[in-house]
Amino acid sequence: MALGAFLAGLLLAETEFSLQVESDIAPYRGLLLGLFFMTVGMSIDPKLLLSNFPVVIGTLGLLIVGKTLLVVIMGKLFGISIISAIRAGLLLAPGGEFAFVAFGEAVNQGIMSPQLSSLLFLVVGISMAITPWLAAGGQLIASRFELHDVRSLLPVESETDDLQDHIIICGFGRVGQIIAQLLSERLIPFVALDVSSDRVTVGRSMDLPVYFGDAGSREVLHKIGAERACAAVVALDAPGANYRCVWALSKYYPNVKTFVRAHDVVHGLNLEKAGATAVVPETLEPSLQLAAAVLAQAKLPTSEIANTINEFRTRHLSELTELCETSGSSLGYGFSRTTSKTKPQASDASDDNQIMEGGTLAI
Repeated sequence: MALGAFLAGLLLAETEFSLQVESDIAPYRGLLLGLFFMTVGMSIDPKLLLSNFPVVIGTLGLLIVGKTLLVVIMGKLFGISIISAIRAGLLLAPGGEFAFVAFGEAVNQGIMSPQLSSLLFLVVGISMAITPWLAAGGQLIASRFELHDVRSLLPVESETDDLQDHIIICGFGRVGQIIAQLLSERLIPFVALDVSSDRVTVGRSMDLPVYFGDAGSREVLHKIGAERACAAVVALDAPGANYRCVWALSKYYPNVKTFVRAHDVVHGLNLEKAGATAVVPETLEPSLQLAAAVLAQAKLPTSEIANTINEFRTRHLSELTELCETSGSSLGYGFSRTTSKTKPQASDASDDNQIMEGGTLAI
């Protein structure tokens, strides 16, 4: 049953209902978590700890050191800094709750003796109990050896109190930096968020209001004055992070218009359903620019290149519009409705109808 619940949770986490489900079960999670630790405490036998103290401490040390080294090695293989890898290793070093399920099933199947199971229960329980100290140790290591202190990059409400009708840039990568530069040149107030301390440091060196923080966190958004913002540009790297950020903005700050880039059509439709005001396909315009450069190298006239690119763009957008209308999307993939400039306005009474019927799709 425990494994089935775990698998069910994994399946739900991949659906568009994941954030709402997480919000609904939060109260029960706290109650069940307390019940779980009560059962763990009841399974620990102090007499067994005293009688097998050297064995328990030795096994506990092997578990902590072994898992930490394993995570550090894996972290380095995936390009994570040594400090971050050590911190992750110390956080993941304790045993997990499924160890109790696995050990209990092993005893039932006759694979493990009850005495050994009780001893391992004790080791895993102690390892979980010392998790706060392991986390503190990782933080101590980071504070001594990390070059950038992330805490100094966090947003502070006093620094954003005077902002009104500003733009929120979620993600300070290549797209976010370009948007920030354009807004800065036009003296349009904005605040940028990113979870990379290196990117935040780059933005600070350019004297831009860039802060370290999770753009999908309600608390972080509140600290940068999201309730007073007029729009948000979501340009995070991961599709899941984009969806989570759009969902948080639409749920907690519905007055903020969200403009987000999408990796593909399916992702774009999901973002629109999450509450995005406009969704922009990230591959369309770069592909057209590359195609124009190739056509120019093929010695085609400039006018013919322009016509070819415009025809393809129009056809592509038309196909996307039909797809969105078929799927029931209210805005359209990559675009928001704007007032038509082609239809004449016969009278004031028919103005609203003409806007909707003749609404154009614009990037």
